[in-house]
Amino acid sequence: MDFNLPPVGGIERTGQAQPSGGAPAAVPGEPVAAVTVDTLPASPPAEVLEAMFDAQKVADTLHSQGRELHFETNGKGRVVVQVRDLDGNVIRTIPPAGALDVASGKPLD
Repeated sequence: MDFNLPPVGGIERTGQAQPSGGAPAAVPGEPVAAVTVDTLPASPPAEVLEAMFDAQKVADTLHSQGRELHFETNGKGRVVVQVRDLDGNVIRTIPPAGALDVASGKPLD
């Protein structure tokens, strides 16, 4: 499977104080945390790990058949799902619901 994901941001520098309802203002030039991770669990929940394992089994099955799924947005907010060979050649396009069927175990025709 193939996903196009944007990079994850980190600490950004800013020269402007951030308005913060009573909290001390940021010092110009000091790093400001864009995201805090103190509330994230150490690992994904068990059901997420299980779903990831199931998805890997489907990806492995497709790979053994010389196929992969490629997900892409069409610029209008809609997802396009392509069935490709392992060289990246498009075999056909399927609806997103069809990709869900494949993910749940239905074979590609």
